[in-house]
Amino acid sequence: MVLARVLTKSDYATYRQTMLAYQFAEPLLTLALPMALYYFLPLSSNRERGVLLDNIALLTLLASVFTLFLFFGGNNLLALRFDNPALSSSLRWLIPYPLFVMPASIVSAVMVVKGRTTLLSVYNVTSRLLLGVLVIGSSLVWRNHLAPVISQVVWAGVMLPIALTMAFSSVSKGASGLRLTMMLSMIKYSVPLGLSTMLGTVTLQLDKMIVSLLCSPEEFAVYANGAVEIPLVGVITGSIAAVILADMTVACRNGSYTEALELFRKAAIRSGMILLPISVFLFLHARDFILILFSAKYSGSVLPFRIFLFILPVRIVFFGSALMALGMTSSIMWRSAGSLVLNSVLCYLFVTWFGYIGAAVALVLTIYLWSVPYNLRLIAMGFTCRYTSVLPVRQLLSIFLVGLVAGLLSCIRFLLPLDWPIASFGVALLVFGSAYVMIATYVFPEWMSYGKALLKHHLRPRAGAVTSRA
Repeated sequence: MVLARVLTKSDYATYRQTMLAYQFAEPLLTLALPMALYYFLPLSSNRERGVLLDNIALLTLLASVFTLFLFFGGNNLLALRFDNPALSSSLRWLIPYPLFVMPASIVSAVMVVKGRTTLLSVYNVTSRLLLGVLVIGSSLVWRNHLAPVISQVVWAGVMLPIALTMAFSSVSKGASGLRLTMMLSMIKYSVPLGLSTMLGTVTLQLDKMIVSLLCSPEEFAVYANGAVEIPLVGVITGSIAAVILADMTVACRNGSYTEALELFRKAAIRSGMILLPISVFLFLHARDFILILFSAKYSGSVLPFRIFLFILPVRIVFFGSALMALGMTSSIMWRSAGSLVLNSVLCYLFVTWFGYIGAAVALVLTIYLWSVPYNLRLIAMGFTCRYTSVLPVRQLLSIFLVGLVAGLLSCIRFLLPLDWPIASFGVALLVFGSAYVMIATYVFPEWMSYGKALLKHHLRPRAGAVTSRA
C-alpha cells in the first residue's frame, strides 16, 4: 500500500519484478526440503543437530544455484527479457538473498516439531513487523525501487543467525557431522512433495511472469496490484483443513468414507459462510477497495481484481486435504502439472490477444475447466459418492444468496454523497456486515457456532497448520 503511493509505476513494477524473480525460482530450489524435517527430525533423536546440518547444507547448495545465476549475468538476462533495464541493478542486490532466506526456512519445522509454537509465533510476528517498518521507512526516505529490495536483503542477513540459533538451541546436541545417506534420504522424501508444491506455486505465479514478459512494466504494476488473493482465504481454508485433516485420515483408514465426506462438506459450509459473502461484497465495492489500498493511480487494477474474485468461491475448501486423507498424494502432483500446462497455453494466448487482463481470465478458466472437475472426480471416487455430492451445493447456494441480498443492501452507499473511498467503503461494510449477520443468523441458526468454532481453532497454535501450504 505504501510503496504503491510513494514509488512511480515504473519503480514499483521494478521492485515487484525483482521479488517475483526469486518467488518464481524459490519452489524450484527448495524442493520442500524444510518439510522433510517434520518426518526425519522425530526419527533422529540421537542426531538432531546432524539432521539440521544435512538439511541446511542441501538448502545452501540449492540457494547457490540462483545466486550464481544472478552473479554470472542472470540479472542482465532477466532485465532484457522483461524489457526493464532497471532490473539489472536491483537483481544484482538480490544475489546473496537466497543464501540468507533458504537456510533460515528450517526454523518453522524445527520449532513445531519441538513443540515451541508460541516462540515461533512471536518470532514470525516480530520479524515481519520489523521488516515491514524497515521496508516502508527506507522507501519513504529514498523513494526508489532499490530501497525496499536492499532492505529485504539486509533484514534477511540479520535474521539468518537468529533463526539458526533458535533452531539449534531447540534440539538436543548429539552427533552433528554431515551424512550423505541422510541427505539423499531427505531428497528422496522431499522431491514428490516438492514437485507438487513447485507446480502449484509456479502456476499461481505464471500469470505475473507472462505479463512481465509481454507487457510494459507499468502495465505489470497495474496487473500485479489487481491480481491479489485476500489474505483471509488462506487463513480460513488452511485453519479448517488443519483441523479436519487428521479426522478425515482416520475415517478413511477405517473405511468410514461417509464420515470423512461429511467432515469435508462441513468444512465447505463453515468457510463458505465467510468467503462467499466476502466475494460478493468485494465484487460490488472493488473500486473503493483498490483505491484505499493503492490510490487512484491504480484504478486500472479494479478489473483484474474483480476477475480474480471468481476464484474465491472454489477456495472455500482445501481439496488437497481430502486427497491426502485418501492417500492420493500423487494425484495432487498430476493436477498441478495439468494446471501448469493449461494455464501456460491460455495465459500466453490471452495476454497476446487481450493484454494483461487475459492473464486473469486464463487463470480463472484453468481453475474451473481443469482443477475443480479433476478434484471433484477424484474425491468422489475416493469417498465412493456421486460427483455432485462432494460439495453441499444447495447449502452453499443458499449462503451465496444471503450474501447477495446483504451485498445489494450495502449498495445504498451509492446513493449517499460520499466521495472519500474510506468513508464510502466503511458505510458499505457496516451495512453489509449488519445485514448479513442478521439474515444468516435467522436463516442458518448454526452460523454463530460455526464462527466461534473457527475462531477457537484459528487462535490456538496447531502443529497441523503447516499442512495447509501443501
